[in-house]
Amino acid sequence: MRKRLLCGNNMRKVIAVCGIVALLICLVPPSSAGTDANIVIANVKPTELLPGDTKEITLTVKNVGSNDAKQVTFNFQENQYVSVIGTSSVSISSLGGWCSKDVTIKVHVAKGAPSGSYTIPVTCTFDQYYYESGQAVAETMPEVTYSIVLQVTQGAIIDIADVVPSELKPGEETDLQFTIANIGNAPLQDLVFSWTEVDGVILPVSSDNTKHISHIDAGAPTVVTYTVVADVNADAGLYQLDLTIAFEDESGGSSAINTAVGIIVGGGTDFDVTVSESSDSRTSFSVANIGNNPAYSVTVKIPEQEQFAVQGSTASIVGNLDEGDYTIVSFQVTPASQRFGGTGAPDLSQQEQLSEEERQKLREEFSQRNASQSNNLQVAIDYTDTTGIRRTVEKTVPIQLTDISSDEAQFNPGMRQQQSIWNNSTLIGTIALVVLLIGGFIYYKRRKSINAFLTRSSREKKE
Repeated sequence: MRKRLLCGNNMRKVIAVCGIVALLICLVPPSSAGTDANIVIANVKPTELLPGDTKEITLTVKNVGSNDAKQVTFNFQENQYVSVIGTSSVSISSLGGWCSKDVTIKVHVAKGAPSGSYTIPVTCTFDQYYYESGQAVAETMPEVTYSIVLQVTQGAIIDIADVVPSELKPGEETDLQFTIANIGNAPLQDLVFSWTEVDGVILPVSSDNTKHISHIDAGAPTVVTYTVVADVNADAGLYQLDLTIAFEDESGGSSAINTAVGIIVGGGTDFDVTVSESSDSRTSFSVANIGNNPAYSVTVKIPEQEQFAVQGSTASIVGNLDEGDYTIVSFQVTPASQRFGGTGAPDLSQQEQLSEEERQKLREEFSQRNASQSNNLQVAIDYTDTTGIRRTVEKTVPIQLTDISSDEAQFNPGMRQQQSIWNNSTLIGTIALVVLLIGGFIYYKRRKSINAFLTRSSREKKE
């Protein structure tokens, strides 16, 4: 009985306390639906830059309050070495409570910036929104100031600026040059440059594949040269050279940069062209592939040139020539005709106006010009190499051709005049007719004289 009375009293006390709490809740008016909006910069990346860099920086901003933030605006300032590229103001229309978003700006680091930490001041303005007594309330919050810190390090910026040549002929020693440029803002010390070609097709000659470079100034290049040979039996194509540059950085530690370049092996070839036979009508040439690669779709051409002319076709299609193969092509090559004032003789009308002394002087001048003239014929060979590239090789071939009428006319204008007369059929016919008329007239006169003499003799006998 006593226990029941105690339980009843405790229950009444609990009910009384709950009633008092409920009354207090009703009497106290609500002040806010949550905590104030608060904008913070939660993350920045990247933070490490090099002198001369222009990069996008991403900032993660977060609202660490429960109320919504709207019209959030960030304004970024600059310093001596780090500047903002483009707009320096970024806005977010709305950022809910406990939410985050990324904003991006582009910054540039001056080329001469020394190593160190650089601070970019940032200001932020926004309004917060919440509900009070069932109504939306907008409240402008005080401006907030932040700082983002960027680390600028000199670092090593090394560039393989050039590789010459880009193509190697199999079996032929070649000087392969690598131009290494320090495009950073600090000098580099004790560099070690090396390269490898995994298939062993390209190898250095008379040295190993490593070169030591004591110093490269900031912004300066240096050239490293190797004598290399590509395997004569290598398949034509593109081969990769793996390059490594090890150096000592500004902190005294060791660093290395790995990169790669491509080198073409083979593909092209070479030819030898000689005169195999020459006559008044045709000149034959022997064309041999003296390189280490086959040549496809070979065409031999005689290009237009001052000293020689080609009658008929100027090109001959050969087809394919393997290494060591040769073929014969023929062209009708003649000395090119020359106009007066060049290496030929003046025309007949000009010769008739010249004195014998002037003609002799011209003969000497023509003789000197012909002596100084080259008898070299230019021959072009078009072909497709083993990499599919169409190439042209030009060769100079010594050749001796004779143009009798032209040569003799230079030194004997009278002969040229005689040849032109006797080659004129109309003129020959006219001369023959004149000769016949004169002969007939002489025969008639002589016949008449003989008849007169006989008549006088007959009369004298009668008398």
